[in-house]
Amino acid sequence: MIEISEAKLEMLSVHAVGNKSKEEGCTPSMGVYDLHDELEDVLFTYFLKPFKSEDLFKFKHEVDLNMNEVFSYAKTIFNEPDKFHLYSVNMLKHLYNQSEHPHIKSGEVYIAKFSDIVLEGELVEAIGIFKSENKDTFIKARDKGNFVMLDLEKGIDVKKLDKGCLIFNTEIESGYRVMTVDQNNYDTQYWKDDFLGLEEDKNDVFLTKNVINLCKDFSKEVVRAEGNPKDQAMFMAKSVDAISQQEQFSMDDFKEELFRDAPVEMKDRFEDYQQVYKEERQIDSIDGFEIAEDTLKKEKKKIKNIIELDTNIQIKMNFTDANSGDKFLERGYDAEKDMYFYKVYFNREKR
Repeated sequence: MIEISEAKLEMLSVHAVGNKSKEEGCTPSMGVYDLHDELEDVLFTYFLKPFKSEDLFKFKHEVDLNMNEVFSYAKTIFNEPDKFHLYSVNMLKHLYNQSEHPHIKSGEVYIAKFSDIVLEGELVEAIGIFKSENKDTFIKARDKGNFVMLDLEKGIDVKKLDKGCLIFNTEIESGYRVMTVDQNNYDTQYWKDDFLGLEEDKNDVFLTKNVINLCKDFSKEVVRAEGNPKDQAMFMAKSVDAISQQEQFSMDDFKEELFRDAPVEMKDRFEDYQQVYKEERQIDSIDGFEIAEDTLKKEKKKIKNIIELDTNIQIKMNFTDANSGDKFLERGYDAEKDMYFYKVYFNREKR
């Protein structure tokens, strides 16, 4: 999603922030941090390596986008880089004001400015906001004469970024494009919603994921509930196959292909289910977008077409086409044993 091989860490301010409900306060630094090469390399990896997700967000505000504090501060920094440190302090104060839940931990806040990051083929600059919360214990060995002395020290593990976001200087009119990471799920609302004020960017990646998730949910809550695990697995195989046939996604064409041999009632139920799905997730439309091929491949790997039986047997289906399930796998009932069975067809066992 992002390419950072040529990116540069241009400016950095480091502050301390506490928990507001405990009146711990916040401590802004006096100026930008003076970086040296070795520290810059370590921080560069610490800040940027965790951003691997395809998910993108945008800033939002119910009244006026410019009333979103982080959006407004980032906009000023992009337009007037000489005000970087001053507005990093504003970001610190805003973060402190949102740190009211007693579980929110104190820590260090790093505000950074990067150049030459590639986002989906576009060369952009970015502002990073990062927070370290958890301290690890490290052993430091010192050679002292005929002895090696061991000291215990508390510090930050540079392989574990607790919270962070990257604000890319593109698509400002709709709220920039933003990535975020948060390793502490118990206070996600505080970081993503209260501090940053983000909503999902309903781009091609987002819509590709949602059409697959729509099918997953329908297969579990409707197809499986009224049929059996094989029906559910076959529905998902046909769904992915129907999505893969399109470059520009058309919901009408998709449903026509997916329910070609299905009862009309099933297609009607899918349409009703789709409407509820969109309303619950506040999605206006899942239609007319370009299929994100990499996302489709990743989501396809997550689909576990496994039938688990109460006799401690699993049947894993890894079909290359949606019709293989009907050709190679049959489900039936044995009246004599009073048990269901699956019949599997094959030419030879793989070694």
